[in-house]
Amino acid sequence: MVQISKLFPLKHLFVYTLFMTLSVTTAQGSSAEDVLDLDLESLMQIQITSAGRKVQNLNEVPAAAYVIDQEAIRNSGATSIPEALRLVPGIQVARISSSKWAISSRGFNSTFANKLLVQIDGRSVYTPSFSGVYWDMQTVVLEDVERIEVIRGPGATLWGANAVNGIINIITKQASDTQGVLLSGAAGSHDRFMGTARYGNQLNEDTYGRFYLHRHDQASYQFGADQTDAEDNWHTASGGFRLDGDLGLDDSWTLQGDLIANENNQLVSPYTTPYPPYQSVVHDQFSSSGHNLLGRWQHHFSENNKLTTQLYYDYTNRDEIYMEQTHQTLDFDLSHHLQVGERHDLIWGLGYRNIQDEFDNTFQVSLTPDSRTIQLFSGFLQDEIELVRETFWLTIGSKLEHNDYTGFEVQPNIRALWKADQSQTFWASVARAVRTPSRVEEGGRIVTQVIPPAPPTIPFPVPVAIVGNPEFTSEELIAYELGYRYCAAKEFSLDLALFYNDYDHLQSYGSSRTMDLQFSNAIEGDAYGLELTAKWIPSLWLETELGYSFIQLAMTDEQNYQFAPDEVYEDSSPRHQVSARTHFIIGERLHLNLWLRYVDELKEASLSFNNEKEVDAYLNLDANIRWIVREGLELTLVGQNLIGGRRVEFVSESFTAPIEIGPSVYAKITWEY
Repeated sequence: MVQISKLFPLKHLFVYTLFMTLSVTTAQGSSAEDVLDLDLESLMQIQITSAGRKVQNLNEVPAAAYVIDQEAIRNSGATSIPEALRLVPGIQVARISSSKWAISSRGFNSTFANKLLVQIDGRSVYTPSFSGVYWDMQTVVLEDVERIEVIRGPGATLWGANAVNGIINIITKQASDTQGVLLSGAAGSHDRFMGTARYGNQLNEDTYGRFYLHRHDQASYQFGADQTDAEDNWHTASGGFRLDGDLGLDDSWTLQGDLIANENNQLVSPYTTPYPPYQSVVHDQFSSSGHNLLGRWQHHFSENNKLTTQLYYDYTNRDEIYMEQTHQTLDFDLSHHLQVGERHDLIWGLGYRNIQDEFDNTFQVSLTPDSRTIQLFSGFLQDEIELVRETFWLTIGSKLEHNDYTGFEVQPNIRALWKADQSQTFWASVARAVRTPSRVEEGGRIVTQVIPPAPPTIPFPVPVAIVGNPEFTSEELIAYELGYRYCAAKEFSLDLALFYNDYDHLQSYGSSRTMDLQFSNAIEGDAYGLELTAKWIPSLWLETELGYSFIQLAMTDEQNYQFAPDEVYEDSSPRHQVSARTHFIIGERLHLNLWLRYVDELKEASLSFNNEKEVDAYLNLDANIRWIVREGLELTLVGQNLIGGRRVEFVSESFTAPIEIGPSVYAKITWEY
């Protein structure tokens, strides 16, 4: 680990300390009409649904859970979902370019991180191409987010394959909570323009609706090597609606949909061709777009007996210079939550997913076949048993899936929770999860270089590629977790999670019949670590939160090829991460937020085509001031990356050179009426 003093000079420490001292002095002499909405005791009663597919209090969840609410998003100064996810201990977030991110949970970070399930209102947003997420397509209006639920660790028993190292569930507000008009606009040095217009109205006695339009333009960064323009500016526009209604006392329904269109820029390096000079740098102005429609219906048979059905359709298209891909997904999900007797809380469900894809192959990236339909069938059952009244619970369940790649997969778990007293909770779990193969791993071909002709031994150009493997199997995880939560009255809370993960059949590269490498399942190993969150609210005008995470991975690759993916797995996520946030209420209408983050170095950032793979540790400070001018009108001034100078956060493995993140500022106005 690098020394903190090198990253954070004493003059910066002095300014930061002085700034906090002056703020506290100001706050002590002011009244706090707009105090913090929740004390810590209330925070521990926050209800989440992602851990058990049912409503649970946060302090009763036998999993490593964290909730980002709307107030935390506003206080963070985040302009996107990835930026907001930096709040969560144990989540690795690194910016690759204006529009691209590397985001993972508990290690294995990369552009194509594939062990994290991400959902928006229950709609999975992973791409079957590589089992990961294109984050530039997830342009959710932050003002409409009710909360982001993050479960670190496996959740495959309830949510299925690819929920290996974590789940992110982005939950937007009901239409009844977004009535009236909201207009917001922002402009700054990097975020050149952000604008949102939203209108909500009650359509009849039992139905509410809203409609929104959103635009976000970002400027280019600079390359880390020579400070030239990275030409990665990004423009996104989206619109959508949501309707929520009731049918009597027992039935409720939701219908929502979104449209999105992106214009992205990137310099592709290297861009590989079958003719001289074989590799070059090419400016690529590409587009990505999509639309989705989701319907959900809930029926309450009784207070403890609820049936939920959901159906959605999702279309995405991405047209980059090295490949165009289109996906159409139809997904049906049914879950039934019911109380059986006095001690059994059951939830069971069935699911079906149909994915149709189509690829426009190029020399550099191609898939065989170029079009395919993939089906997934699933069912799950989980029982939470109250063994000791209001003291000890045991949860047992399993999911059974059938996919077109590996056939049947079984993903069980067992969890225990003990409430020692009103302020202390202990939990433990053992679970199995799998990450099923992607289209690229089964039938892809990625050309990494072309060997020029060298007569007479090499009479013609020879492309060298990584090729798919029809025998590629699922990656497997057995995860062991322990947790502890403590809440002392209304002032202090502590949340600690320990984990040990045993991995097998991880993605590697083996030999093929040609000079190519072939995807294989040759890596095994383990990871262990901890995640800690401590909150302290000493007064009505001051809230603080400290987050820390540690992870250590040890991998073994049976193939021992030059790409050394086992070393990348070990070193592509920061071993230590620290986050310290402070929220002051100054007077009646002024809110000051300071956010200090430390992220450890990456010794092997990725399987990069670029030479530079190491990423230095960095210390960062974000600060913002929110001025509530009057009810419904708010002005915000935000500074991001204020210390430490420019930095590289990640080295992409996907044909782009490392860019540097520098300081930026933006101002925002929000008006609701």
